[in-house]
Amino acid sequence: MNISKDEVRQKGGIFNIHEGYNWTKSTELDLRLVLTPRQGSQGIGITSAVHTPGMEFEPHVHPLSEELVFCHEGEGEFYLFDKWIPVKAGDVLYAPPGVFHGTRKRKGSSGNFTTIGVASPPQLDLYNRIGYDILNNAEAEEEDK
Repeated sequence: MNISKDEVRQKGGIFNIHEGYNWTKSTELDLRLVLTPRQGSQGIGITSAVHTPGMEFEPHVHPLSEELVFCHEGEGEFYLFDKWIPVKAGDVLYAPPGVFHGTRKRKGSSGNFTTIGVASPPQLDLYNRIGYDILNNAEAEEEDK
């Protein structure tokens, strides 16, 4: 969907978990920023990730954001607080601010593991860590294509 940030803030928008800013182009993990403040959201951010066997989004914390991570497809593991927990499609992780969480698909397993993360407020710490400029629209929109 190609609409302006102002249109999203006024009318909303439709976004696809397989599209958006792919910030892991150099790895096999297909992790995307689906909805961010640069696209018009004000109090929420959405990410998606497709894990193949052996792929992991390492345990991490967000100092301000609480996050829901949905197992959309397949089976994998969620890291929550201090341990890895097996999950399947339909399972949801909730991580309050400051609580370690992550996702992985074990080596030797089969199929893909697709997750969707929803954070409020948007994970500005994550955007900063990966160099995603939420303010520089013109340059950033070129990267998204």
